[in-house]
Amino acid sequence: MYRQTTGSMEIQAPSDPYLFVNDVRYEIPRDCSPEMTLNDFLREVLEIKGTKVMCKEAGCGCCIVCAVYKHPSSGEAVSKPVNSCITPLYSTVGWHVITVEGIGSAKAGYHPIQSRLADGYGSQCGYCSPGFVMSAYSQLRDNPRPTELEVEHFFDGNICRCTGYRPILDAMKTLACDSERSQCLDMEDLSRGCCSASALEKIPTSGLAPIARGWRGQRFYNPGSLADLFALLGRLRSQPHRLVFGNTSAGVFKEDAASAEHLLNIRNVPELYGIRDSEDGGLIIGSSVSLHELIVAFNDAGRRRPGFGHLGSVAEHLQRVANQAVRRNACWAGNLMMKHAHPEFPSDVYVLLEASRATVRISDGVSEQQLVLADLLRQDMRGRVILSATLPKINDDGHHFRSFKVTPRRLNAHAYLNAAFSLSVDKKDGYRVTERPSLVFGGVSGKFNHAVKTENYLQNRSLLDEETVSGAMQTLEAEANPAEEACGTSPEHRRGLAANLLYKCLLSACADALPRSEASGADTLERRAQSGQQDYEEELQPAPIGRAMPKLEARAQAAGEAKYVNDAPAARSELFAAFVQAPEAPAALRDIKADEAEQVPGYHSIITAKDLEGKYENNVVSALIPAMFAQKEELLASSEIRYSGQPVAIVLASSQWAADQAARLVVVDYEQTGDPITSVAEAVAKNSVIMQAPDDNVGEDFDQAYDGQACQVEGQLVINEQAHFSIETLTASVAPTEEGLVVTAPHQWVDALAMTLSRILGRPANQIRVVSPRIGGGFGGKLLMIDLVAAACAVASDSLGRPVRMYMSLGPTLALAMKRPGMLLRYRAAAGPDEKLRAASWDISSEAGYTLNMQAMLADELKHSIDSAFFCPSYRLSLKQMRTDKPESTFVRGPGPAPACLANLLLMDHLAFQLGVDPIEFKYRNLYSDGQIDIVGNTRRGDNFQRMWRELHQAAEVEKRLAEIAEFNKNNRFRKRGLDMSASSYNIFYDRGRPSQVYLALQASDGSVTLSHGGAEMGQGIGVKAAQAAAAILEIDINLVKIKATDSHVLPNNEVTGGSSTSEWNCQAAVEAATQIKERLRPIREANPDASWKDLLNKASQAGVSLAAMGSYYCKNGDRKGSRYSSTGVGVTEAEVDILTGEFEIRRADLMMDVGKSLNPGVDIGQIEGAFVMGLGYYTMERTLYDSDSAKNLTDGTWNYKVPQAADIPRDLRVHVLRNSPNEAGVLSTKAIGEPPISLAATCVTAVKRAIEAFREQTGKPKQFLAFDPPLTPEKVLQLSGVSAADRVIRQK
Repeated sequence: MYRQTTGSMEIQAPSDPYLFVNDVRYEIPRDCSPEMTLNDFLREVLEIKGTKVMCKEAGCGCCIVCAVYKHPSSGEAVSKPVNSCITPLYSTVGWHVITVEGIGSAKAGYHPIQSRLADGYGSQCGYCSPGFVMSAYSQLRDNPRPTELEVEHFFDGNICRCTGYRPILDAMKTLACDSERSQCLDMEDLSRGCCSASALEKIPTSGLAPIARGWRGQRFYNPGSLADLFALLGRLRSQPHRLVFGNTSAGVFKEDAASAEHLLNIRNVPELYGIRDSEDGGLIIGSSVSLHELIVAFNDAGRRRPGFGHLGSVAEHLQRVANQAVRRNACWAGNLMMKHAHPEFPSDVYVLLEASRATVRISDGVSEQQLVLADLLRQDMRGRVILSATLPKINDDGHHFRSFKVTPRRLNAHAYLNAAFSLSVDKKDGYRVTERPSLVFGGVSGKFNHAVKTENYLQNRSLLDEETVSGAMQTLEAEANPAEEACGTSPEHRRGLAANLLYKCLLSACADALPRSEASGADTLERRAQSGQQDYEEELQPAPIGRAMPKLEARAQAAGEAKYVNDAPAARSELFAAFVQAPEAPAALRDIKADEAEQVPGYHSIITAKDLEGKYENNVVSALIPAMFAQKEELLASSEIRYSGQPVAIVLASSQWAADQAARLVVVDYEQTGDPITSVAEAVAKNSVIMQAPDDNVGEDFDQAYDGQACQVEGQLVINEQAHFSIETLTASVAPTEEGLVVTAPHQWVDALAMTLSRILGRPANQIRVVSPRIGGGFGGKLLMIDLVAAACAVASDSLGRPVRMYMSLGPTLALAMKRPGMLLRYRAAAGPDEKLRAASWDISSEAGYTLNMQAMLADELKHSIDSAFFCPSYRLSLKQMRTDKPESTFVRGPGPAPACLANLLLMDHLAFQLGVDPIEFKYRNLYSDGQIDIVGNTRRGDNFQRMWRELHQAAEVEKRLAEIAEFNKNNRFRKRGLDMSASSYNIFYDRGRPSQVYLALQASDGSVTLSHGGAEMGQGIGVKAAQAAAAILEIDINLVKIKATDSHVLPNNEVTGGSSTSEWNCQAAVEAATQIKERLRPIREANPDASWKDLLNKASQAGVSLAAMGSYYCKNGDRKGSRYSSTGVGVTEAEVDILTGEFEIRRADLMMDVGKSLNPGVDIGQIEGAFVMGLGYYTMERTLYDSDSAKNLTDGTWNYKVPQAADIPRDLRVHVLRNSPNEAGVLSTKAIGEPPISLAATCVTAVKRAIEAFREQTGKPKQFLAFDPPLTPEKVLQLSGVSAADRVIRQK
């Protein structure tokens, strides 16, 4: 499909499209679709798969590569990070693309960026690691001596779901010039993978001729001059066409890109670049100037040029637009055109330029117009192009410019509401507004951009006049009528927020006349560089067990050498599959029509439920579910559609791109059969109960314990779902061989998948071999959902006799994804005068989804976790499973404890409030002590709660910081801080139906060792810990050990990876295997005491000694109910809240976990931090929303489902591992750690609550318990704060 040329500088005819990848030139065939991306070409055509793919929206960063080319206008060498998943292949003609393979490898030597990330524990599952490496590499080429904060900003477009980011930031900040561990890179390191700048050639262009023709008749043009562009626009004005620069809008508005028949790449038109002065001293900006270039230019102008001082603020705001890769590839004019096409889009560029009084120049090649931005939005832009914008000088004397952006997370997010305000104030005349201000908003509605009435009201009024401010707020709230938004916040929130933002601006404008405590309300939360501390002690038992060391494969992961399932090269006859997914539910399926899909080049066939009849069992219910309880889960819907996103057919094609394209074109004929139920609250209201367990009374009689207590509380909360959001989404491949089917899938229990496929296909298990090389993030999401994809591939492969593979991108994955269940919890609780908890009743409604299969196990976890870390002598538990028209609920990291700990913490908070006591002291009084009976019925022993509480209380300087917080709150009216402390307990379950097994094979030829384990390696370090155990027993260098893929035929009848304890079980199995071999070697060693390890094995082999062994570990809970032991921890969190916006920052988190004797404290600390940050997302950020008519998941991408990024984690994160605390009940005296710390993140919620309470108390608001439904978003913070017109006043000195 392409031709590779080894001579990188060979002269090529301009008409032949080509690009360079890692300094090798490849011709691009003209019959690739214009819709093909650079990522498609790298992965599917060139088979260069270190570059990963996930969202196809430029929102996750795993696809980032470095692009180097000669600037079309200046001729200078340009180096930038590029989201390859949205970059059109044909827009890269002439580029030099550098992938992670191009900068370092095991063979050529790892690049310092790769090795530092790996050696600093910055790679867990590793799927995101190449993206982080290339983000750093690309930007270091442009800025080789960054500061620590600039290094952090390198990653504002990268998502990691595993590490919690701290180790990534620490490792990468060694590249900073101001780091204490600074090791800046030299130019040789920064030039790997590409030719020198002097060897770059001018990018070839194609004039008026298209360089590509698509299968639907699409054309891609690459004009090289403004004249060519105008000629093309004149020709195509009446036809659907689209100007393409960075194509970044395709990540947000996908339908825009899909509908265009003609794509015009304007990146290579030199006349559209440049920044110059206008005749009247203004600033003219070419329309193809990127957002990054704009930031650089505006920062410079703001510092140096009179009349442009406000541009520094504009530049600061622009740094919160999208992410680094997008800002370096998107032009400002493209952002404006997104606003033009979608008036509701909250364009930051629009509000900033409009408030800066900018005008734009547009042309169709015949005539030009100079327009204000408001007129641009009404202009018919067909056949026209924005040429430039002009920013006038603004008299700096008395001029005040402020802008704001309030978002669901710190960076890389669209605004709930954004605004920019420009006003001139005469301080000498009572801070009078001397001319009509400019008050520009985004996010209110598509029709509201300027607060015209408020602008008129403020003109010539004094800001120190109380009536001025109150009148302005009233006027604004009257004219701003926010529209309802499916994924936005409520109109009431945005109306109040708009008033608050204007108030912040007015406070800033007259700050010199105000007390500092009042003026601080104008400030926004400023991001500080993140820092962390890790406090642990290596306890060797013997070495290297207990030693902190990175995963053995960490460097391979950081270099893109570690192969994930979808990285395997495609077989010659391989087909690719994609699901056709139901658009609405509940519905009756009528027909499926593939006529249009069949026109896609590479289309092969389609499989429906009818094709399975009589051949295969149309039921993917997992072998994990006991057969007597299992409800049918159809692979393909046969007649009834149960949820939106449910697969109804499988499309097969010659490439994944073709399969995805064809699947979207299949027409599903259906008829809705009722109104969908899309939330647990709605299910409760409609009494949609599918199972209710008998009430459970634990301990003393509840009524007797509850009645008569002086302190009684009642409440309820609804806890939202959470998606796994692993960066490797759903994928599998199946190949027919003479032994049967070889299934490769990232699965948390390969045996269960083998059993499930055996039943579906009607084949014996010895013909179904399941291999899992590694998992790119699991969290429970690779336990059941992968079965659906693997089964689809297996059925197709078995029926056609060809290899079949499927890779689902993020959108389709989230449409059918199982999630953490939504829950409605009602509680009643009582405490005595001694501040001890007496009784608690929980009435829990948990969302099952469309089927009940997973709910029994989830229900048990929840019931056994609801006590958290606190003793209560009497419980009443009621649990109902609610049916909704959504995918079934499933395990997500900490399935029971994560929601239970938050619910329990808020209950304890409620009781402390009602008692009028310090909530920290109240929780301390009620911690479990040795000898008390917990909710499961176990006698608590060795929890170390009191010890950890005291040690962390002291280490975190809680008393000192509380005093400092009180002083801060006293001096800042609208910025408040809060701190809270709590504990968590997690039951570690050992009662499993199967053993954990490890197979060791020693090579007599060189002494190397291969280790196969039955667990699923997904970043938690099973492999390295098992290798440490084997190396310790065999007394060898751990570098001799190589970890092999998990294989159901090598280690059959194995156990599931889940519940956090799989690592320790496999370590014990490794000990058993190594001990067997060591015993066999003993006579040989005694006879040859001085022999080297290699010679020892050689002699043993010649003596007939078997050098392979299977180790097995099987254990029960013992005399405990529901668990072998408890994994416990304590946490302290401090937060700061901007009361007027609802935004908050986690300033510091101190965590202490009891891990017994850590098998690898470096890996374990990464697990603690990663779990905590995932909990931070669950409790404060992540939410799912569904369309009430179709039941469609509306939060199906990175732009509307927000997980934490590096900027959101605690600015100071300190982790302590409890010392001298061996766990007698656990393997090798250790404790499980992968999931338990997630619950400690609940303190982020109560720390924010403390800050809100401080504001309410200071402003005299009614004292009441603050109840809310998580996640605690900025909208809810603002609602709880209760800011009103009475608060928005000017208080002079």
